[in-house]
Amino acid sequence: MKMGGTEDFGNFINAVIDEKAFTSITGYIEKARQNPLNEIIAGGKYDKSKGYFIEPTVIVTQDPSSLTMCEEIFGPVVTIYVYHSENFEQTLELVDQTSPYALTGSIFSQD
Repeated sequence: MKMGGTEDFGNFINAVIDEKAFTSITGYIEKARQNPLNEIIAGGKYDKSKGYFIEPTVIVTQDPSSLTMCEEIFGPVVTIYVYHSENFEQTLELVDQTSPYALTGSIFSQD
C-alpha cells in the first residue's frame, strides 16, 4: 500500500492527525514489540520527519489480554489472537470481556 501525503490521490495511506496521535500509536507499537508474547508480522515502522506516518501494523499475540487487544488505538494497528477451535465458546467470552467498549472484537472462522 502506497503511503504519502493526501495531495497525491495515488496514496492509500496518509499520516495520522497530529504528534499526540503519533506518539500514542507508536507507544502501543513499541509496547507490543517489547512483549515476548507478541510478534509484529507486518509494518511496525514509523517516521515523523516529514509528517506523522505510521505503517499499517499487524501484531499476532499469544495473550488475549495483551494491551493492544484491550485498548482502542485509533491508528493503523490490528492485533490478532489465534484461538484453538475447541475453545470457541471461551473465545466468544474473550471478545465480549476483553474491552469495556465491545466495539471492535471479531471472530473469524471457517466452520
